[in-house]
Amino acid sequence: MSDPSTPTLVRPFLKRKTLGAAPGVFAIDPDAPQPKLEFFGCGADHCHHEMVDSVSALQDRIGNHPLCWVNIDGLGNETVIRALGDLFQIHPLALEDVVHVHQRAKVEEYPGHLFIVLRMVWLDDVLQTEQLSLVVRPGMVVTFQETPGDSLDPVRRRLEDARSALRTASAGQLTAAILDAVVDGYYPVIEEFGNWIEAVEDRIDAGASASCVDDIHDLRRELLFLRRCLWPLRETMNLLLRDQSQFFSPETRLQLRDTYDHTVQLMDVVETYREMCSDLRDYYYAVVSQRTNDVMRVLTIVATIFMPLSFIASVYGMNFETESPYNMPELGWRLGYPFALGLMASVAGGMLIYFYRKGWLSDRRDDRRRGAGPEQEEQAG
Repeated sequence: MSDPSTPTLVRPFLKRKTLGAAPGVFAIDPDAPQPKLEFFGCGADHCHHEMVDSVSALQDRIGNHPLCWVNIDGLGNETVIRALGDLFQIHPLALEDVVHVHQRAKVEEYPGHLFIVLRMVWLDDVLQTEQLSLVVRPGMVVTFQETPGDSLDPVRRRLEDARSALRTASAGQLTAAILDAVVDGYYPVIEEFGNWIEAVEDRIDAGASASCVDDIHDLRRELLFLRRCLWPLRETMNLLLRDQSQFFSPETRLQLRDTYDHTVQLMDVVETYREMCSDLRDYYYAVVSQRTNDVMRVLTIVATIFMPLSFIASVYGMNFETESPYNMPELGWRLGYPFALGLMASVAGGMLIYFYRKGWLSDRRDDRRRGAGPEQEEQAG
């Protein structure tokens, strides 16, 4: 966007797998970060958190805790990704969707595990989006991310808190906590969009410029993108809520229902903001039209005042015989010139007073801001 208060929102094109490739074929982005393995092993009286160097080291740890969470940041090594797929017995089609990060939010059930895809969004000078893939197995949750950095820190803090019930939770409850953290990450992004809309409105009030239209268009485009992220996310939460999966207990479904309500609320806010952008565009054109009308009103008043002045000047500028008693005897008056100027000033002043009393010289919006009521405006007219 053109205004410093609103960032330029740019996203790369979607990366798709090679056309015609067989199922299970990876198309690793050469610029993708190398995988970093993060491990949480939790129980009633402990929570072990560390960064693991290799898949083999990870294999030695996953069987020692009632609840494990493995988070992989980066998808730039096909060997590591396939080794993780073998370790956690991830279906090849699900593993393919992990690597091809153009998926929309969805939930799929495979033999032995549940596969969920979400999209995280955040603001870092520009609007960012990232695919988050979850593999849910009994006693274990595995998450794959494109790059380091996410919105899951609240879940990490809960696991590290000795008083947190999440340490003794099931894999389904941990999954519900991760889903809730991802959905909560949309709130600050959408709130910032609300601030940008208010900033554009203030700029229109201060002095509408052509850049406001560009900013409104950019806001509508980005809000449409957020809607495309939220719509399948809402449907995914609805499917998880209705699905009778073994991973989600009735208590966990209550958490999922609350998260689903948040997605509905976010969708409503995004739709409201898109409508506000449409209203802002109409408001911008109304302000521009009003200011054009104000300029035309001033020019019309000036032209109207000069019409009788031009008439007086043209009458006394006619070159008739001055010796005739019928041809403008005022030209022979000693004070004829001051009289003509006074007549012009009187006519102009009278017209200005008339225009003022009719309310044509003042902005009625300014009258309202000064406290003039409808009765006063009607009397002025």
